[in-house]
Amino acid sequence: MTENKIEPKADAQGDKLDAIMSLLGQVITRQDEMEKNLPAKPLVTAADETAKADEEKAEEMKADEEEKPAFAEKSDSEGKIEGVGEMKFDEAKSDEDKEEEAAKNDEDEAVMADCQAKADSVYSAFGKSASRPLSGESLTAYRKRMVRGLQAHSDEMKNVNINAIKDEAMLAVVEKRVYADAIAASRGTGAIAKGQLIELHKKDRAGRTITEFRGDMEAWLGDFKLPAYRVMKFNTENFKR
Repeated sequence: MTENKIEPKADAQGDKLDAIMSLLGQVITRQDEMEKNLPAKPLVTAADETAKADEEKAEEMKADEEEKPAFAEKSDSEGKIEGVGEMKFDEAKSDEDKEEEAAKNDEDEAVMADCQAKADSVYSAFGKSASRPLSGESLTAYRKRMVRGLQAHSDEMKNVNINAIKDEAMLAVVEKRVYADAIAASRGTGAIAKGQLIELHKKDRAGRTITEFRGDMEAWLGDFKLPAYRVMKFNTENFKR
C-alpha cells in the first residue's frame, strides 16, 4: 500500500525535472542564436595598440602642460617674456654685453703684453727672456712671478716676501726697484749676489757680439775644484839609517 502512494509522487518529480531541463535547453539554444547574430569584434593589430598608446601619452603630456602656471608678459631691461613659459632675452643687450666683454679681454691682453715686454727688457740683460703668462694666471700673479726671478739682484728687496704683497701700489714700488737694481747689476754698476754669475752681451765696433761674465766665479769654478788638503804628519821612516 505504501509503495502505491510513493510511485505517483516520484513520477511527478521526474516530469518536473524534465520540464526544467527542457526549458534550460531552450534558453541555451536561444542564447547561441543571439550570439551568432552579434557583429564580430574588430581586429586589433600591434600597430593599432602602439598608436593608441602614443595618443594616450600625448594627451597626458598636454594635460601636464596645461596644469603648469603661465608666466606673465613683461618687457624691461633684463629681458622679455613672451607666451607661456617661454623667455626671450633682449638680443640688443646681449650683443652689447659681448662687445664689452671682448673689449675688456683685449684690454687685459694688452696690459699683460706690456708687463711681459717690460720684464723681458730686464731679463734680456742677463741673457734670458721673460716667460709668457701661464694659462689662467692673473696680471698680479704674473708680475709677482717676474719680480721674484730678479729679486736676488736687489740688496734692498731680496728678502721681501713678494707673495704677501696685497696692495697694487706697493707691488709697483717693489717691482720698479727690483728692475732698476737688476739693470744696474747687469751693467756692472750694482752688486751681484754671491753665487751668481751674470752673462753680458756687448757689441764691438765691427758689430760682433762679445759675451762676458760678471759675478762670483765660484758659481762655475767651484765645481771643478778639488777639496782642500791639510798636512797632518810627515813620514820620515825612509830617511832613518
